[in-house]
Amino acid sequence: MNQQISVSPQAIMAKAVLNAKSRSVPLKIEEISRLFFDAEEKGVNLGQIALRKVPGGELYSEDAEAFVGRFLAAGYATARSPIDFSDEGIEICKRIIEKESQKNADNFTAALSLLGLDV
Repeated sequence: MNQQISVSPQAIMAKAVLNAKSRSVPLKIEEISRLFFDAEEKGVNLGQIALRKVPGGELYSEDAEAFVGRFLAAGYATARSPIDFSDEGIEICKRIIEKESQKNADNFTAALSLLGLDV
């Protein structure tokens, strides 16, 4: 890839939440963490994202945990993993995506495409 694609990790996380919700599948922090790894492997710059392997070989990101933690603290999500986002939490995710789409449309669309997330 000649030009690096840069996107907000929050927008990727928010899109993962909406994708999981639209498919009615549970979403785990480890799955978001895997998206971060895949993004890096495919040349998508998410900034400084810390990833580590946890027992069992899965990847884990404190950034993903912090994102979910903010929703939990505000009452916009329940459970730790899988995570269940309330309607208010879904609306916040939509606003995060809308903001990224407005300011960084081409990169965001390209990153979603590379990650196999609905555009």
